[in-house]
Amino acid sequence: MYNVYSQVKTTKELWETLEKKYKTENASMKKFIVGRFLDYKMVDSKTVISQVQELQIILHELHAEKMELSESFQVAAIVEKLPPSWKDFKNYLKHKRKKMGLEDLIVRLKIEEDIRVF
Repeated sequence: MYNVYSQVKTTKELWETLEKKYKTENASMKKFIVGRFLDYKMVDSKTVISQVQELQIILHELHAEKMELSESFQVAAIVEKLPPSWKDFKNYLKHKRKKMGLEDLIVRLKIEEDIRVF
């Protein structure tokens, strides 16, 4: 690293060079995380709850990058990403009139998954 930045003459110039480098990396990281969230698709071969946990990790990474998504958006996104075999339950959730929080959604998904196991 010394060899790369040893040619810089002033601390201000060094600061600006480093800031430019790492701000670009930060912007790229944000795009990467957003892409992972948008591209995430649930599959029937894994449990829904484990996939919801994977999505929550991505949402936490977005939060860490100061990219906030409202709870209602998170709920709608998770419902939309449910796997194909959950189509009827997905439609049921989409047509509920009562607003549903993230915790309530996860509880409902756990119950539905337990029912499907038996």
